[in-house]
Amino acid sequence: MDMLNRDRSHVQVEEAAAGFDIEQQPIHYEYIFGFVNTTTHATWQTPGKEESSVIPGAVATITKCFGYKRKWNFRSFTGFTALGVVSSEYEASDINGVLFQVPRSEISNFDRREVGYERVEVPLKFLEFHPRVLGSTSQLNIGSNAKIWLYVPIPSHNMSADENHPLLQSYVDTVLQGCLEWGGEDMAEDFILSTGGWSCFYLNDTPSSRRPWLFRKQYATIDELLSKHSQLTHYGDRRHPEEFASAFNQRMKGTWSIPRRNPNFTGRDHELDEIQSRFSAMEMGGQQIISKVEVAGMGGVGKTQLVAEYCYRHFPRDYGLVVWLNAETIDSLITDFRQLLADLANVDADMDKSSDEIVEEVRTRLFRSNVPWLIVFDNAESSSLEALAHFVPRGAGTKGHVLVTTRHVIADSSGTLILGCLRTNEAIELLRRSAGSHNMDGSSNAAAAEVLSEKLGNLPLALSMAAAYMRRCEVECSEYLHRYTASEKSGQSLLRRGPGATSVASILSLLLPKIEEENQITSEVLHLLSFVGPDVITKSLLRNLISAKKNYDEKISERNTNTLKKQLSVNGPLPACIILGGVALLLMSPRMLPAIDMQRAALIVLASTASSILVLSMGAASEKANTSSNKLTSTSRSFSAFEYEQSDVSWDILKSFSLLSVKEGKGSVHRLLAAAMRSCQSQEESLYYITICIDAMVSCWMFKADSTESWKSSLQLLDHVKTIVAHSQEYNIDSLRLLTVARLSKEAGVLSAMALNAFVEAQVSIEVTLKLLERSTMAKKPECRKAKAEALYELSKIHRYQGRYDDANKCLMESLDLNNADGFFTADTLHELGILEIKRHNLDAATSFLQQSLEIRRGLDDRNSDQVNASATLHQLAAVHVARKPPSLDKAKVLLQEALGLSRQIGQRAATIKQLARVTIRQGFLDQAESYLDQALELYRELYGDNKLHINIAAVRFQQGALALQRSRLTNDKAQSLDNAWLCFHDCLRIRRHVYAYASPLGHSSEDTDPIHLEVSCVLHELGSVGLTQKRFTQSMKMLEAERAILVRLAETAPRSERIYQARLTNLTWLRKCTKEMGDDIKSASLSDERLALKIQFGLKCKSERNDVSCESNVLKEKAKRCRWMARRFALDKSDSETHRKELLKCLAELKDETRTASPGPMAEAASQFLETLLRWLDQSGGGSEILAACDSLRNVLRAHGVQVNDSIHPRNNITKDS
Repeated sequence: MDMLNRDRSHVQVEEAAAGFDIEQQPIHYEYIFGFVNTTTHATWQTPGKEESSVIPGAVATITKCFGYKRKWNFRSFTGFTALGVVSSEYEASDINGVLFQVPRSEISNFDRREVGYERVEVPLKFLEFHPRVLGSTSQLNIGSNAKIWLYVPIPSHNMSADENHPLLQSYVDTVLQGCLEWGGEDMAEDFILSTGGWSCFYLNDTPSSRRPWLFRKQYATIDELLSKHSQLTHYGDRRHPEEFASAFNQRMKGTWSIPRRNPNFTGRDHELDEIQSRFSAMEMGGQQIISKVEVAGMGGVGKTQLVAEYCYRHFPRDYGLVVWLNAETIDSLITDFRQLLADLANVDADMDKSSDEIVEEVRTRLFRSNVPWLIVFDNAESSSLEALAHFVPRGAGTKGHVLVTTRHVIADSSGTLILGCLRTNEAIELLRRSAGSHNMDGSSNAAAAEVLSEKLGNLPLALSMAAAYMRRCEVECSEYLHRYTASEKSGQSLLRRGPGATSVASILSLLLPKIEEENQITSEVLHLLSFVGPDVITKSLLRNLISAKKNYDEKISERNTNTLKKQLSVNGPLPACIILGGVALLLMSPRMLPAIDMQRAALIVLASTASSILVLSMGAASEKANTSSNKLTSTSRSFSAFEYEQSDVSWDILKSFSLLSVKEGKGSVHRLLAAAMRSCQSQEESLYYITICIDAMVSCWMFKADSTESWKSSLQLLDHVKTIVAHSQEYNIDSLRLLTVARLSKEAGVLSAMALNAFVEAQVSIEVTLKLLERSTMAKKPECRKAKAEALYELSKIHRYQGRYDDANKCLMESLDLNNADGFFTADTLHELGILEIKRHNLDAATSFLQQSLEIRRGLDDRNSDQVNASATLHQLAAVHVARKPPSLDKAKVLLQEALGLSRQIGQRAATIKQLARVTIRQGFLDQAESYLDQALELYRELYGDNKLHINIAAVRFQQGALALQRSRLTNDKAQSLDNAWLCFHDCLRIRRHVYAYASPLGHSSEDTDPIHLEVSCVLHELGSVGLTQKRFTQSMKMLEAERAILVRLAETAPRSERIYQARLTNLTWLRKCTKEMGDDIKSASLSDERLALKIQFGLKCKSERNDVSCESNVLKEKAKRCRWMARRFALDKSDSETHRKELLKCLAELKDETRTASPGPMAEAASQFLETLLRWLDQSGGGSEILAACDSLRNVLRAHGVQVNDSIHPRNNITKDS
C-alpha cells in the first residue's frame, strides 16, 4: 500500500503524467473506471494476457475530492450484494481501481450490461495514475476533453447486505484476484481498507469450501488479507454456514432459456415502456401480486424479439430470475419445467416424478423466492392459454410477473398488448442495422429503404429476410428494391393470403432465385420443409427429403421415357425436333416446370401423333399420377454421398439466409415463412412437394406397435407425420397414396396412445384416418374397407382407455362388419369385445367372445404367427375367472401359465406376470406374488424406457400396494407393511393423475388436480382405507373426499350406473368411519343421512326408468327373486343337495312359464338368461361358480328394478321378508 502511495503522480490537466499523454485530440474512445474484477461493470481482460482482445487499462485512483466512497451496497436481485459507490460528503475516500479505454461505440453495450447502475462522469482532475504499478498496460493517450465514467448504483438498488443478500466469497475472490494481478498485495490491501459496507452476512458459495485450492486462485493470500483486517471485514464473524450455502445454491436465480439477444433490435421503445407501465399499474395499492401481460399479434410481427429484449433490459435490474418457457403445448411446458428445475435449482428432476409434482415444486420455489421473477410463456396457443394459471404460484407470496406471447387475443383481457408492425423509421433502422451500413449508405439507398419498408408492410420478419438477402449477396438497398419490384411485376410473388404474409412471399420471390442460383437442391428443400412440422428439423430429415425427391423424379422420368418409347413403337418415327424437345421436357425435374405438370409435358411431346396415341398417352399419364405403394412399409435407408453433401449444403445456406434457426442441432422454420412458401407454389407444385414428403416419411417412419425399439425414433418424427397428414387433406392426392397417408395417421395415433398415453391426440389422429378413407375414390374397395376396419379397431381401444365403453363397442361392431372375412382380424376384434365386456362386468358375454376368439386362432393355419395373440386371449379368460364370484383361481392360474408359455412380447409377458401376481395374492402365496410383481415392473421399465409414468406401471404399483396391504393383515410388522402400501398406492395415484390428466375439469386449481376417472377414484379409496388403518385421519379424509368428488362427477354423466352407485355408498361408509374416529359425530350423522338419501334417490331413478319401459310384472320379479335364492342355496349348501335340486327345478319351471307371458323388457330378458345358464350348469360338475355368477347378474337387475335383495341363504331374509 505504501508503494502505491509513493507512486502517485498527482496528474494535472495541463501537464503530462509520467507515461501518460494528455492532449487535445479527436474523441475515438471513452474511459470507464472499474473495480478490477471480471464481473462488475464489464467483462474486463486481466493484464499480462497477450490476446488481441485485451482492453487497455491503467491503475488509477479517484481521489476523495470527487465526493464518493466505495461500498458493498448494490442489491442484486439474483440474491447477493455487489460493489458500488455512494456519494457522501462526509465519508468520501480515495477509490483505487483501473481506468479502461473503451471504443465509444461500445459504451451503449456496457450500459445494457450494467443494469441497475447509472453512469456518472468523473472529471480528469480527480484522477491519479500509478504508471509504475505492475498491471498498467501501454500508454493511454487521454485527451483533456475525454469522457471518463463511473457506474453508480441507482437508488432502488442501493442497499446493504442482509441475510437474504449476503456478500459472496466468489465475488470477493474475483475482485481481490484482480487487485493482486494489477497491483499486487498492496493494491488488494488498499482495496479492503478503502471499501465500506463489509458485513457479517458473508456466504462461502464456492463449489468446495473445504478444499479452496480446487476452485479459488490465490486463496491463501486473499484469506490472509481478509483475516488481517477482520475487524473491518467481519472475516471471523461470518454468519452463513455451509447449510445456508447449500440452500442458497439451490435457489432459482439468473436467466434460463432466453433466446439470444438480437443485436439488430430496433425501436419498440413505446411497447417496452407499455409493458413496464402495465406491470406497474397492476401493482398499485402496495400489494405484491403476480401480474400478467399478454403480447398478442400475428406471426412474424416480432412478439418474441420484443419480449426477449424486455428480459435483457430488466435483468438483473428489476428481476433476479427470468425464465423462458415454450408454451405451444402443455407437454412442452412440462418438459421445460422439468429441465428448469434441474438446471437452475441444482435439483435432479427425476423422471419418476409426475408432471404435477414437477410443476408444484417449481411453483413452490417461486412462491418462496426472495428475488423478483419474470416468467415468459412464449407462443401460447389457444388450447394452452387457459391452463397457464396452473404453472404459476397462487396468492401473493412474492413479486412475480408473467409475460405471454400469443397469436390469439383473449376477449375481455385488459392486460393484452396488441403488437403491430414497426413504424416506418423503426423499419428503416432495422434494415440499416441488419443489412449493414455499407448497403444502406447514400441518399438513394435511404429513399429505397423507405419505399421497401412500405412495400413490406413494416413487418419485422419480412424486413429481416430482405436484410439477410442484402447482406448475404452484397446487394445495396436500391438494387434490392429494383429486383424486388421486378419480381412483383413478373408475377413470381403469388402470396395473397392473410395479413403480413404477402410481404414475406414477396421477399421469397426474390430470395428463392438467389438460393436456386447457389444450389438448386436447397430451394427444393425449403419448399419441402413447408409441409413438415416447424420444429425438430434435423439433417437426417433433410437427407430423407432429398432422397425421396431424387427417387420420385427418377420414377417419373423413367415412366415418361417408357411411354414415349411405347408411342414410337406404335406410330413409327416422329420428327427429330419433337423427339428431342419432348425428351428434354420429360427428363426435366417437375420443379423446373412450375407451370407445366408432367401430364401436360407428355401431351406436348405427342401433340402431332394420331388421336389414338393421344389417348394412350393420357392413359400412361393417369397411371403415373397414381404411382404409389399400397403397403406402408418402412425400411432403413442408406444414404449416398450426394444426399449427405446436399443436406449439409442446404443446412448451411438456409441458416445463412436466416430461413432456418438452429439450436442444439435442431432447426426451426417460422410458421409464417412456411405458410408463405406454400402459398407461393402453384397447385401442381404443392401436390408435387406433398407427395415427396409423404414418400420421405414412409421411408423413415419405422414405427411398429409390437417393436418397442422403434418407438423412440418414431416419436422424433411424430409431429412431422401429423403435419404432413394435415396438409394432405388440402390436396387432391391419388387414392393409393391417400391410403398411405391414412395409415400413417392411424399409426401416429397408435403411437400417441401406446408410448405417450396421449389418448385425446390419438383419437384425433385416428378420426382423421377415417375421414381420409371416406373421401377416397377407393372407399368401397376391399383394401380401403380393411384399412377402415383397422382404424375403427384402434379407435375402439382409445375409447376403452378413456372409459367410453359404448363408443368402443360401436366401433368394434362396425369394424367386424367391414372385415369379417379376415380370420386374424376377426379373432382380434372378438378378443377386444371380450375385454370390453370384462370392463363392463358382463362376464358371461366376455367369456363367449374370448372363447370364440381363441377357437378362431387355434383353427388358423399359421399357428406360430398368432401365438402372441392367443396368449393375450388366454390372459383375458383368466381375468374372467378371477372376477367371478367365487373366483376360480386355480383355473385362472393354469390359463395364465399357458399364456406365459406362448408370449413373446415384453408387454404381454409383463401383463401376464402381473395377473399371476394378482391370483397368487388372493391364494395367499405372497412371496411368490412379490417376485411376480418385481418381474413385471422390470419388464415394463425396459419397455417404456424414460416414460416411467405409464398406465401399466401404475397397475403394477397398485398390485404391489394390494400385496403390502395383505401382508399387513398377516404379519407382526403391520406398520411397515402399511407404510409400503401407502407408498405403492401413492405412486400409482401420481402416475394415473398424469395419464388421465385429459379428464381433469377445465379451470381446476392446484388443489383440484384429480382427473374425473374411475381408476383414479379406486386408488384414492385404497389410500383412504390405508390412512384410516394407520390412524392418519387427516390424510385419510383428504383421499376419501377426493374420491367422493370424482364419484359425484361421474354419477352426473352416468346416473344409472350400478358400479358408481355402489362405489359411492362404500365411499360414504368409509368417510363415516373416519369422522367417527376423529370424534366428529355431527359430520358422521350428516354422512349417514347423505348415504340414505343416495339410496332413496337411486331407487327413485330406477323406479322412473321402470315406468318409462312399462313396469315389469311383480309376479315375475318375485319368482325370479325366489329362484335366485334357491340357486344360491343349491350352489353353497351341500348338506341336502338332492332336495335342493328338486325344489330348484320346480321353481325354475314356474319362472319359465312366467317369462313366456311376461311383457318384453330388461327384467324378462334377465330372467330368461338366468334360466338358460342354470339349466346348462345345474348338472355339470364344477358348475357352482357359473351358477353364482348368474345369480350376481340377476341380483343387479332386480336391484335396478327396485327389488331389495341380499346374498344370505337364510329363507327369512329372502322369501318371507325383504331386507
